[in-house]
Amino acid sequence: MSSGTSYDWAYERERERERQAGLRAELERLRVRHRQLRRLQAALATQGIRAASAEVADVAADADSAQLSIAVTEARTSLDALEARLEGAVAQRTQERAARWAAAPAVADDLPVEPSLGAALAEERARADTTAVAALARAAAELVAMEAPRCAEGERVELARLAERVRGLDAIHARRALTDLESRVAASIRLRRDLEQAEQTRTELLILIGELPGEGRTALRERVADTPDAELAGLGDEVRAAVAAHRRREARAEVTEQVLAALRAQGYELGDSFDDLLAGGRQVTLLTSAKTPDYGVRLSVDPERDRFMATTVRRDDVDDDRGDQHAQQLVCADLDLIEAKLATGGLRLQTVLRRPVQPRVATMSAQHWQAAATPEASAERQRTEQLRQAAEHARQRQANQQAKGRK
Repeated sequence: MSSGTSYDWAYERERERERQAGLRAELERLRVRHRQLRRLQAALATQGIRAASAEVADVAADADSAQLSIAVTEARTSLDALEARLEGAVAQRTQERAARWAAAPAVADDLPVEPSLGAALAEERARADTTAVAALARAAAELVAMEAPRCAEGERVELARLAERVRGLDAIHARRALTDLESRVAASIRLRRDLEQAEQTRTELLILIGELPGEGRTALRERVADTPDAELAGLGDEVRAAVAAHRRREARAEVTEQVLAALRAQGYELGDSFDDLLAGGRQVTLLTSAKTPDYGVRLSVDPERDRFMATTVRRDDVDDDRGDQHAQQLVCADLDLIEAKLATGGLRLQTVLRRPVQPRVATMSAQHWQAAATPEASAERQRTEQLRQAAEHARQRQANQQAKGRK
């Protein structure tokens, strides 16, 4: 038996909701990736690169975390395999194209020194340069044509212009322009991937934000829409923290209601809810029972941790402490019963502190007792208090008279 007990709780429903929300957000992210890969797959198919399609399964609205986890794992595996097949085919094509470029005619860098051969060699060099420029121009056009589906959509027109520009250069500058174009294409491919990643992240965050209530949801949605791609990662941490805090608040309210319902089943009634400065801003509630009308249970919920404390208290207008230990024993027995009952509903309680039975329990203002709100109860309490005070005065007078007699 004890004067009070502190419990940590593990709420399986909250954890299940958290798992479901995270998996649904991940599944929507994979759907976006699936659409992106299908667009790329269709574009590459026109160039002869084909691969079996990937699938992202639909899940029921009431699917649990186990079903969602299976769907996410299967979708991710399927998309990874499709992307690997496409990347492998593109890499093979790139190697073939590089081999063709290597066979392009070399460009002569030195002029002949023999004056007698100058005219003939200059004519030969001009023909070689023309042939080399034509080959380099074809290579540039082929590069852009083949890689355009993998490049950022907004840069494709500029890449085509740079490829066309190669045709008007001399051989040396044309080769340099082709090298620069290769770098530009590679950068554009990375940009496309970054843009697609940002699209996936925005979708995931918007799904998570959907859990939040009205104003908070609207404000975060606007921020997600306005945040640059490079800053989405930082905003993602803020969104996840806000959603986690909202889940904790909801879970705390549900846990509190379950605990109160279990206590009501044991004969306790909700008295008054009040601010308790000594408890650091915790949510504090008083519960009363007809079994011990002068006693109650002070129930406080810690806002920072998954913890609540139940303590036996006595009305401050009741001076008789002879029932304190009995009241503590009754409350402790009731707490053991509700602990077992709540475990069957997915709310597991772990005792972190059990205070021993005290000779006297703490007192609490009588105004928080539910019965104190009725006029009849108030009048009865007032009469009882008057009788108590009269008896106390009589006892003090008798004690004074006895002291005078001894003197």
